[in-house]
Amino acid sequence: MTTTTTDTPKIFLTDYASYNNGTQFEFGHWVELDQFNDADELGEYIADHFAEADRKSPLFGSIREEVMITDFECFPKEFYSECSMNFEVLYEYLERVESSHLDQEVIEAFADLGSYDIEEVDSFFDALEESYVGEFNSDADFAENFAEECGYMEGEKVGSWPFNNVNWDRAAQDLMYDYSESNGHYFRSL
Repeated sequence: MTTTTTDTPKIFLTDYASYNNGTQFEFGHWVELDQFNDADELGEYIADHFAEADRKSPLFGSIREEVMITDFECFPKEFYSECSMNFEVLYEYLERVESSHLDQEVIEAFADLGSYDIEEVDSFFDALEESYVGEFNSDADFAENFAEECGYMEGEKVGSWPFNNVNWDRAAQDLMYDYSESNGHYFRSL
């Protein structure tokens, strides 16, 4: 799997037995998630890695089996968990990011709104793709663009919205009841 971003999603993998023994950095390391096709391949790698670590440096009275993720990079914090990360859902999310026509910045802006649970991947991306309207510098710029696209700038609609407003900021204020903005990206409320 290859992600669409220049940054590679990764986790810092260690285990609780090593942590409790004070040796979590002996075999702990960064794992780039795009090196595996899915959660099953990653799970196999982790099991093999722990078995190899047990052979090279056995811990007395304990084996390495409990995954401990101590850091993560380049994927939403909503997926992060120190011990119970759902890699299947994370890989589903990463696949949707890869197949999406939208930039990572837009996806993150929509997630920041908090309107949809990012771990409900299909619902999240369906709502994102249905609601995204574009990127604008301000609410007023968005309102003006909206008016132009809807034909309100044509002579036949003069006298109705937005012309009954004093300025574009006021027009934007009225319009924003049905829209949300995050980091300059605009989304229809569903």
